[in-house]
Amino acid sequence: MTKVLTIRIPPALLSQAEAKAARLGVDRAKYVRGLIEEDLARKEPESKHKFASQDLMGSCTSIAPGQSATNALVREVMRARLLARREKNR
Repeated sequence: MTKVLTIRIPPALLSQAEAKAARLGVDRAKYVRGLIEEDLARKEPESKHKFASQDLMGSCTSIAPGQSATNALVREVMRARLLARREKNR
């Protein structure tokens, strides 16, 4: 069973889409469905960038032995150090 999809687009864009559909020999709905299907079938490229805070791992040596240096733990330790410095300099 199909569902109805309603979109709002400027009249100029609608006329361009209808003209392209006519050139392809399909109606507007089939043209739009085809565009959506093509887009969904395309494989998305893998991200080249990793989460930046991974750089924090290994930058904190005061973590207890045997404790995993997760991003959250490293941030917590660094935040505690910063607060301690602030208190010391008051």
